[in-house]
Amino acid sequence: MVDRRLDGIELGNVTAENIFSRDGSLLVKEGTIISYELISKLKKHKVNYRDILSEISVANKAEPLIPKEEMVTSIQAVETVFEDIMNPDKLRTESAIPEDNIELVKKVINSLMATLSSKEELLYRLTDVMGVDEYTYRHSVNVTILTILTAKAMGYVEAEIKEIALGALLHDIGKALIPVSLLKKKGRLSPEEIVVMKEHPQLGYDLIKDLHNLPNSVKDIIHLHHEKMDGSGYPNQLCGLEIPRYVRLVTVCDMYDAMTTTRVYRKPMPIHTALEILMKDAVYKLDPEVYRQMTSTICLYPTGMGAILSDGRIGIISKYRHASPTRPIIQLVDFSLELGQVRVDELDLQKEKTLFIVDTWDVNNFNKDFKNLLETHPFYELDEKEQLEYTSSIS
Repeated sequence: MVDRRLDGIELGNVTAENIFSRDGSLLVKEGTIISYELISKLKKHKVNYRDILSEISVANKAEPLIPKEEMVTSIQAVETVFEDIMNPDKLRTESAIPEDNIELVKKVINSLMATLSSKEELLYRLTDVMGVDEYTYRHSVNVTILTILTAKAMGYVEAEIKEIALGALLHDIGKALIPVSLLKKKGRLSPEEIVVMKEHPQLGYDLIKDLHNLPNSVKDIIHLHHEKMDGSGYPNQLCGLEIPRYVRLVTVCDMYDAMTTTRVYRKPMPIHTALEILMKDAVYKLDPEVYRQMTSTICLYPTGMGAILSDGRIGIISKYRHASPTRPIIQLVDFSLELGQVRVDELDLQKEKTLFIVDTWDVNNFNKDFKNLLETHPFYELDEKEQLEYTSSIS
């Protein structure tokens, strides 16, 4: 059981003064950053250090590409369209999607494009607002933002981008006709449920195919966004150039966001992992040029993200380089068990060619995770010499 004196202590805090053992020996110097190993050391010496810490800020998170208020408004607009379709009491004498709702989503597209046009640096960073229950609506907006950025990178003109973005915003409209129990199921779908879920592109197309106020490109995106270039997609198993280029664009953006967003049944996949999977699919299943252009618009390691290096050390991204996306600057939590202290040092991966990022971690969850680790990880049952040997073996 963890000593109750650990309550309120968080990784990343710094000691405000020297800490001594009961026999007067110096255990920790003033200004030392609290780490896993330091917590373990203080536990072994039964030091009550709760009142001698002051907080530090390791890195500031970057501003979101789209302000939170605009994201919420955009998500709510998509929700309105979906709910009107799902409502059996709505009379649809003329149109499956009322003109007011089409104008509403067009207004969202215009707003998003205006906001993105005003930005000096156009690098996509996921904005995870609202809860997982709103995944379909949030996902639609995320895909639209990434589609706009990718379409710009591919040289589409503004009028074309607006149409493609409208298709991206409505691409999952067929899910409004899928049972809500499947959409919000907290677990993986059964094979039978997957068959039902795969009906949504055709259901969406059947819903809007006769609407004269939606361009054919929008209808194609709704209908074909799950088709793959090798013929393994659905609903029509199209191949290669049978799938319009603008559809292939939305497909890649759709897959990327689905992988990197929180779902009701799983945590988001790390950005670099998702891109590696898509890179493999870009050989046969996806358009490789779309993949290349999309990755050029993504911030691979956003400022404030936690990083784990190939030598086992951890840190937080403090500066991202668009020109060298895998070589950011990191504020590194560098600790030495021999010295019994921890420092935060700046490390420029551009200058450290033998090091690379092997994984990422969520800064927001790290304090909770390290407390759980103290209770369960066998590392903290080792003595100081054994800990040093263990650390050296994985470096």
